[in-house]
Amino acid sequence: MKKHYKLLFMVLILVFVFSIYHLFPKQKLNYIALGDSVAEGRNPYGETGFSYADFFYERLNQEGKIKDYKKEYSHSGYTTTDVINDIIRSGDIKRDLRESDLVTISIGANDFLDSLDLKNVNLDNIDLYKKNMKSIFPNIDQCIKEVRKYAKNKIYIIGYYNPLPFLYNLGSEKIDALFHSVDQAYQTIADKYDCVYISNYELFKEHPEYLPNPMDIHPNLKGYEAMADALYEEYQRQKAKKY
Repeated sequence: MKKHYKLLFMVLILVFVFSIYHLFPKQKLNYIALGDSVAEGRNPYGETGFSYADFFYERLNQEGKIKDYKKEYSHSGYTTTDVINDIIRSGDIKRDLRESDLVTISIGANDFLDSLDLKNVNLDNIDLYKKNMKSIFPNIDQCIKEVRKYAKNKIYIIGYYNPLPFLYNLGSEKIDALFHSVDQAYQTIADKYDCVYISNYELFKEHPEYLPNPMDIHPNLKGYEAMADALYEEYQRQKAKKY
């Protein structure tokens, strides 16, 4: 009789485990990557390949965590205005953002670089650059606000770096401090909209080899992979907070 009870108990345990597995399946993620050439994967020599988003996607996909991945909303040359206009005009983007579990966005670099006028950078104009770059922050704020309007789950804002350490021999502390202030402003905006901010400022400062072309602002493949590593580490930390 005891054997029958033991067998019945084991069957009930198996039925319970089976039910839990099917009632609460492992969630797979809809991942949307938004942004500019850094999200798209522009390299230091004008070619488009793997970006941080692709490396991040591959890592999650290998772990069986991805249901869908969309990077077609990332375009070289995009500014905050372009992203805002795309969202306003496109029902597809609105739908995809609503259905997203995870969004990454890197935007604002082209806004900032336009304000610097790269062909005529002059350290004597540093106060003007500060003023011009400060005027961009409301645009970034509005862009993140527009994304958050539809994306209700995790949004990771991917930070930038000082892209000018070698451009025109501008290895200046003033320029570096300028981009450090940008990094801090992104963190403030991320906090405002309950986003996670991934700072890459120190990463590139410690690894200038990630920007091998002194006449181009884009990272090489190792730079993008390092950005993806930083993103993945923070993703894991955020996931651990749930438990």
